[in-house]
Amino acid sequence: MKAIIIGGGIGGLTTAIALQQRGWHYEVYEAAPEYKAVGAGLLLGANAMKVYQRLGIAGELAGRGGYLERVYIKDYKGKVLQQIDNNLLERQYGSRSLPIHRAALQAALLEQLQQPVSTSKKCIAVTETPDSVIARFDDGSEAVGDILIAADGIRSAIREYYIGSQGYRYSGQTCWRATVNMELPNAERLNSAEVWGKGNGVRASFMHVGGNEVYFWFTKKLPEGTAFTGEEALALIQQDLADFSGHMQEVVAHLTPSLLIRSDLYDLAPIRQWHKGRVVLLGDAAHATTPNLGQGASQAIEDAYVLADCLSSHPDHETAFRHYATKRLARTHKIVRISWQLAQVTNWKGSCAVGIRNFLLRSVPPGVAKKQLDFIYNIDL
Repeated sequence: MKAIIIGGGIGGLTTAIALQQRGWHYEVYEAAPEYKAVGAGLLLGANAMKVYQRLGIAGELAGRGGYLERVYIKDYKGKVLQQIDNNLLERQYGSRSLPIHRAALQAALLEQLQQPVSTSKKCIAVTETPDSVIARFDDGSEAVGDILIAADGIRSAIREYYIGSQGYRYSGQTCWRATVNMELPNAERLNSAEVWGKGNGVRASFMHVGGNEVYFWFTKKLPEGTAFTGEEALALIQQDLADFSGHMQEVVAHLTPSLLIRSDLYDLAPIRQWHKGRVVLLGDAAHATTPNLGQGASQAIEDAYVLADCLSSHPDHETAFRHYATKRLARTHKIVRISWQLAQVTNWKGSCAVGIRNFLLRSVPPGVAKKQLDFIYNIDL
């Protein structure tokens, strides 16, 4: 059996590795002309690392990333609102979350593949025959396989033109990300905090992702598509974070306009149809989420493992696709919903509303917090 994988990002590459280990043939097609060591960092959840443990590459990834003891949510004055103990995650769930640069993760995944990725391949059409599926690319070439896995992101052309969706939702927030080279004090390397400001979506965080690389991000509630030059964006960040305590000012001092990567934050209104014929959706193409739970990449990684397992466990692709969707729909829709709600809470403004918000976050009962952790990290693969 042969799978055509459209999209060579984290989800697509992880799917290829999982299928490869199960004896499948595959071809991966990526629209970008090449892989570049650019982008920013991410925190792979303990649930994602459990997948990579199963695939036998968790140790390799850990050697390329940072090492976190605790992850906090704090207010801008430094008061702890919530915290997650990474050592506790490892004891309870068998794995720990990993901070890593996206380029380092991508490089490690590419090294696992026996079949190289074909780049500069933008899929523009998909057709089916009774016993195959054909992907056609903008350079006039085509690929033929038994199934096609659409891992081509939130703006998935395959989903929009072959399966359909309910559309994109703007969260109300714009995000700037950057990776800076700097030496952090040991305590700052081992701990990371998402710091909430005075409302209006203002939040910021930084974490060590390996070597001397520090990943930084900042969000603010802004109208969709608001134009900013790099210089204007940096001035906005400096102004809104001026009264943030701790090591934030030292990190901000290392930012330059050219380092900033801007994104308006969207998700995908939940859809229930993830497959049609020989085509199936994966990752952001199926369930794009805002980054408020830090689970976007992690859910794509879970998808990859579950889909490969279903394809190997069932006699035909239609049955496999149904089982995959059954196992994944409710979980990913809940992740999308909770993450969306968190975005709206951080959009509150005014000292009274922000005070209530912070009090509620700080007052989550231990039993409720444990239930939340179980839902996210105690996965059944």
